[in-house]
Order: sequence, then structure tokens, then C-alpha cells
Amino acid sequence: MPQRYYQLPLRLDQVIRKQPLAVCNMKDSIAQNLHLIIGTYRGESAYSPDFGCSVWDEEFNITLNPRWKENLYESLRKAIGLFEKRLSVTDIKAYLEEKSERTAKDRLIVRKSLRIDITGVIRKTNEQFNFRDQMYISPVAQQ
Repeated sequence: MPQRYYQLPLRLDQVIRKQPLAVCNMKDSIAQNLHLIIGTYRGESAYSPDFGCSVWDEEFNITLNPRWKENLYESLRKAIGLFEKRLSVTDIKAYLEEKSERTAKDRLIVRKSLRIDITGVIRKTNEQFNFRDQMYISPVAQQ
């Protein structure tokens, strides 16, 4: 029988009502954990201050720091090595894009989007694993 993992977000209201929590498979569990690592700045978790990555340290300096990608890759490799031991990372790529859209009042909004691709191998099954996450960073620019 395959091992089951809890699906995020945890529904604590279900725990209180003694209802079962939603579960997911190992691939989805790894993806959820990678999303948490990327979305958490280091020091945010009181119980594990090293949890997270440098994306939030670099957020406002990305255009000024030519080494931001290398810093991010190093930070992610370290965090994944510490907090997602089920995955052996083979490659990490990051892409910075500008996305523009018009509001209902016809104002132009330009936002920076960071896409992160992580590839690796699941240690337990030797199965290929691909993950992609995208988030908006830095302040919104408006015209």
C-alpha cells in the first residue's frame, strides 16, 4: 500500500471535529513542501529559522545584483537538502519576467514574476521529478 501524506493546507477545523484530513501522494507532498520552502523567508519560522530560501532576501535587489540567480540556486539547494530529503536535486533554473495588465480603470500595472523550475530524482523510487512554481515579487509598478 502506498504511503499517504497530508495535503496542504491542513484543515484544523476537521481535526477538532475528528474528521479525517485530506491526503496526497508523495510527489504532491514533495511539491507542496518545495512551494513552502520557496514561499518562506529564512527566519520566518520560529521553530526552524533556517527553513526557507533567499528569494525574499534578493527580492528588491534582483536587478542590482548580478549574482542573484547563483545565490538563489545555492540557497534552494541547501534548503532542499535540509528540509526535503526525499528529493535529490539535479537542476534548478530561475526566470524573471515582467507581466503587465490593465486594471478596470485602464491603469497599467507592471509586476515582476519569478518562475522557478526544479528537477530531481525521488530517492525512494528513483523516479524523475519536475516542479515549477511562479510568484510575483517586488512592489507593483503602476502608470
